[in-house]
Amino acid sequence: MPRKINTWGRTELVDVTLPNHADSYTVISHKSVMDLSTKALEDAEFTITNENYRATRDGNIASAIYTLNFGSDPELSMMFAWSNSYNKQMRFKCGVGAIHTSNNTSLVCGDMGSWARKHTGSADTETKETIEEQVKLAKMYYEQLVSDKEAMKKITLDKRKQAQLLGMLFAEHDILTTEQASSIKQQMNRATYTSTHPGSLWEFYNFVTLSLQQSHPKTWMEDQRILHWFMSDTFKFDKVEVREEDTVDPNQVDLEDSIAEVTAEQQEVWDQQTRVEEGLDHKGGEDDDDDEPVDDSPEITGIPDGDKLSDTDDEFEADAEMQEMKTEEVLNVHIEEDNEHVVDKDQISERIKEDEAAVAEVCDEEAAELIKGQEAIDQQMAQEAAADNTVSDEDIDNTVKGEPDFELDFANANDEKDVNSDDVDFDFV
Repeated sequence: MPRKINTWGRTELVDVTLPNHADSYTVISHKSVMDLSTKALEDAEFTITNENYRATRDGNIASAIYTLNFGSDPELSMMFAWSNSYNKQMRFKCGVGAIHTSNNTSLVCGDMGSWARKHTGSADTETKETIEEQVKLAKMYYEQLVSDKEAMKKITLDKRKQAQLLGMLFAEHDILTTEQASSIKQQMNRATYTSTHPGSLWEFYNFVTLSLQQSHPKTWMEDQRILHWFMSDTFKFDKVEVREEDTVDPNQVDLEDSIAEVTAEQQEVWDQQTRVEEGLDHKGGEDDDDDEPVDDSPEITGIPDGDKLSDTDDEFEADAEMQEMKTEEVLNVHIEEDNEHVVDKDQISERIKEDEAAVAEVCDEEAAELIKGQEAIDQQMAQEAAADNTVSDEDIDNTVKGEPDFELDFANANDEKDVNSDDVDFDFV
């Protein structure tokens, strides 16, 4: 008798014969997926409380759900699910979801909780990386599903709206078979599932997930994903932003702290060096005895009695007196420098008179040269004017005979264009 889709054991799936396809096909064995998934979950400190496997009669298509001991929500427990095949009918898929503990139905995130990979190339290597990535983000997916569940409880649906959603899931998104759609209709009329929020979207959602328990392993995970995507997109559930906790190695050295520490040490050394160069010891007093070593260690405060103490009042007074002496010395130097540049008032007056006399002498010489130049220009212009007034005999004869020596070139009277436009051209050259 052929074996129907039913629950399988872990050992039974491991014993399924591996396929022998072309070289381009990369086998992802059920055993490797089991081992990679359980190891990734254990490394993330998740505890598997239950394993549920379903497969076709030959074991070539299988799916698994691992229930995890995680989550503070009383209704939902975290789960990790995967689907795999040996006959090229389905790509490998894995994802994070939740189990509704009251009826053992599943939820899978619709937009970010699943991953599919074709059995080619480096699929086996990428399978390991993707399982680990899904497990790494498991808490975020779980928190999103908890938030979505609470949102669905607040949305009320009458029979008409439930029927509309059922029709869209069956006819438009094609995630339900005829038998599953009929099962949901029966639940709407007489529910076998006791909901804490009757007449809500959460109750209808559970009607659908109950029917999806009978989905084929090849389509089950995708059907779950599309269902949740459809509800999220239709009713606009809020997105939950969950930041991962940063793990800091206690032995790791913080770069900023290291830089600040080195800078502080350098500043301390520079301050001490500056004070020594100015003839001050670490307490601010003068070091008069060159034979005695100077204590350059930094002053430490807040230590018990008997150890090095902070500056006393006498030392502070010595500091103030030394600073006053240095200030007076600097002021005296500046006064001496200013006195060196002071000049007698009589000397200043004498220099001013000499400068004025030099300027006057220069001005007189320039004025004389300008006058001589202007007189030469005037004489040249008078000679040119006299030459222009001279009239030749030929010009006189022509003037007497009535023959002028210039022409008035009027426009031709036959110029039709000018006549018609009433214009007269005075074309002087």
